[in-house]
Amino acid sequence: MYSGIEKKLSRVLIVLSLCLMTLISGCQSKGVVKSEDSGAYHYDIVGTAIAVDFGPDGRLWRLIPTTDAVYVDFSTDQGQSYSKPVKVNREDQKINAWSENPPAIKVSKSGRIHVLYYADADQKATTYYSYSDDGISFSMPVTVSDHAQSAMHYMDQMLVDDQDQVYMFWHDTRHGMHDDKLGSGVLSLYYTVSAKDSNTFVNHKLTDAVCSCCRTATDLAPNGRPVILARMVFSGGVRDHALIRMQNDGQWSKAQRVLRDQWQIDACPEHGPALSIGQQERAHLAWFTLGPTRKGIYYAYSDDYGKSLSSPISLGNKKKLPSHPDVMAVGDRVVLAWQEFDGSETSVVIKQSNDRGATWSMDTQVLNARGKTGFPDLVKQGEAVYLSWLTKNEGHKFIRIQK
Repeated sequence: MYSGIEKKLSRVLIVLSLCLMTLISGCQSKGVVKSEDSGAYHYDIVGTAIAVDFGPDGRLWRLIPTTDAVYVDFSTDQGQSYSKPVKVNREDQKINAWSENPPAIKVSKSGRIHVLYYADADQKATTYYSYSDDGISFSMPVTVSDHAQSAMHYMDQMLVDDQDQVYMFWHDTRHGMHDDKLGSGVLSLYYTVSAKDSNTFVNHKLTDAVCSCCRTATDLAPNGRPVILARMVFSGGVRDHALIRMQNDGQWSKAQRVLRDQWQIDACPEHGPALSIGQQERAHLAWFTLGPTRKGIYYAYSDDYGKSLSSPISLGNKKKLPSHPDVMAVGDRVVLAWQEFDGSETSVVIKQSNDRGATWSMDTQVLNARGKTGFPDLVKQGEAVYLSWLTKNEGHKFIRIQK
C-alpha cells in the first residue's frame, strides 16, 4: 500500500510528466541548419524532433521536419557542418511531429536513405514514406497505412535490415474498442514489411492491448529479425512492458511480459521505453514507471527475451525528475542516456558499462540547455556511440560519447 507521501509524490510526478509532454507536443521551436558552404539556413522545426543516422560511407544524415516540408541534409565531419538541405515532399504539407512521435531516417548498407514522417491529411499525423539512392532526389511520398483515410496511426518505428527490407510498426485505431477491463487509451500495433524493389505496404495487425500514447521501441536482433519492446495494457488498466520478436520462421512470438511494475493508471504516460539488442542476443531495456514497487526510470537486461530479467537499477537523480532514457549496445559496451530537469535547465546524463551491463560508471552530465528540448537519441557508427539532442535555444547538438 502507498503511504500518504508516496501517493502525493506519484500524483505530482504524473502531473509534471503530462504537463511537460503537453508543452513539448504543442510547440514549434526555432531551428538552425548550418551549411558547409554558406552560413546557415533558418527553419521553424516542428516539435523539437529530428532524426539522424549514419550511412555506410560515414556520412551523418539528418531529417528535419519544418512547418510545411521535411528536409534531409548530411555531415561529413560528425555534425560540425552540414550540406545544403534537400526537400523530400515535392508539394507542401502540414507537417506534424512531437518528441514522443518523431520522424525517422534509416540509411541501409546499400546507401539507400529511408525517410518516415508525419503530415496532417485525412487524419492528423498521417505517416508518409519516401526514399532516395543519392540524397538528391526522393521518391514520391506514399502513405504507409492502408486505412489512412479512416483510422489514426502514429508513433511509427522503422527498421531496415541488410537486404534493404523495410519494417515499419505503428499504433493504429482501426481495430475499434478493446476489452473494457483494460480501461481507456488502448490501441493495436500494426506492421508492414517491404522489399527494396517494392513500394507497397501490406498491413498486418501484430497485437492488441498497446498503450496508445507511449511509443514502441524496436531493434534488429543479430539474426536480422525485429524485436519490439512495448508498453502494453493488462487487466485492470495495468501498464507494463512486454517483448515481442519475429522468429526465424517469420512468425511473431506471443507478447512476453517482461516487467511487473503494476503501474495502474487510466491516463496517458507519453513515456515510451528504449531497447537495444547486443551481443549473444542480450536485450538491454530502459523504461519509465510509477508503479507501487518502482518509481522513475530504470535499466535491466534479458538473455531470453523477457522470460527472465536482471535486477533493475534505478537511473538518475529523482529530485531532478529523470526521464526519457535511451540505450545503445555496441559489443561489450552499453551506453545509457536520459534527461534531467533542475527547475531551470534540462541536462542530458550518460552512464556506461564495459561488461554488457554487469557494472556501471558514475553518472556524467554531458549537455545542458534552457528552454524546450527534444529527447536524447543515441546513434552508433561502427564501435563509436554519439548523442543527438535538439534544443530550442541552441539548435541541434551532436557529440561523440567517449569511453
